[in-house]
Amino acid sequence: MTPHRAGAWSAALIWLVAAGVGSAQAPSDPIADGIRAYKRLDFDVAAGLLRRGLARLPAEVPAAQRATALVYLGAADLFRGRRDSAAAVFRRLVLLDPRYRPDALIFPPEVTSAFDAIRQRTKAVALVLPPDTEITLGSGGFPIRLVASSFQRVDVTLLYEDGTPFRAVYFGPMGDSLQLQWDGYDAAGLPPPVRRVLLRVASRAPTGELGGIVQLPLELRVIEPDTLAWPAPLAAALLPERATGGAARRALLGGLLLSVAVTGLPAAVGRGKGDASTGRLVVAGAAGFAGVLGFVLHRPGRPLAVNVQANRATRDAWQRRVAELSAENARRRAAVRLAVHAGAISTSEQRAP
Repeated sequence: MTPHRAGAWSAALIWLVAAGVGSAQAPSDPIADGIRAYKRLDFDVAAGLLRRGLARLPAEVPAAQRATALVYLGAADLFRGRRDSAAAVFRRLVLLDPRYRPDALIFPPEVTSAFDAIRQRTKAVALVLPPDTEITLGSGGFPIRLVASSFQRVDVTLLYEDGTPFRAVYFGPMGDSLQLQWDGYDAAGLPPPVRRVLLRVASRAPTGELGGIVQLPLELRVIEPDTLAWPAPLAAALLPERATGGAARRALLGGLLLSVAVTGLPAAVGRGKGDASTGRLVVAGAAGFAGVLGFVLHRPGRPLAVNVQANRATRDAWQRRVAELSAENARRRAAVRLAVHAGAISTSEQRAP
């Protein structure tokens, strides 16, 4: 063997050894290994691997992945003759996802019938809610959909964070599913006074025995619409409808002053001319009469017809504007919206003492 070929064989051998070591050190997936063992009918090994994998699953793992491990574990326990253990596993699966059904193409009738028997006895509900919703208060628009494991009675309530009742939603029986709606108001018919409530669904057997409880927080935000401002006060826009005493006093005072001026002026500049006296008195009398006439024509309290007519038109326009604003603001206040954000769902099981 030439040195060149020997070096090539050595390099290949080193690569194969390194690949083998790397494969041996690669982290294994107990759940996947357990499923493969179940398919090989090695049920004892499958059960051990699946239990180990489930114990290692973090809380944030999707429910579908956890459900797959549980159904294979329940089937493995069933074929191992551990029926009580299989029933406990299937019960966990029903509480995790009441909608789950084993695939009849993968699992034989022994498994599907055993699971269905446990599902019928286990009362659990799945909540189906949109993550974010905006509704108009009073419209009954927030959807709450329930999916049940089997026929049961449910208590659907909204609670304050301290557990006291906020609003009852539904108490009664349900079959496979139930569609409910919440109008957004509290028990008094008012917008929510808090920013967070808890939606709680308690499952009960027909006999009234409490089963599982599903709960999730709802973050609330009331969206108040802006209303329109009222028009300026009507009094500020009205003209005086009756004459005041100012114009009459000015007319009278002007006439008197002019009369005095006419009477006194010739006496100061034309003394000794007797023929001017008569004309001076006539002019002074006319000025005085004009002042008195002006006072009468502008007497205080006299109706001002032009202003009365203008004010009537102003009042009508102001009242129409107020009616329009009232209707628009009422419409806006009736359209108060509520933003709802659904949090993470938590479940609990009522255990017998």
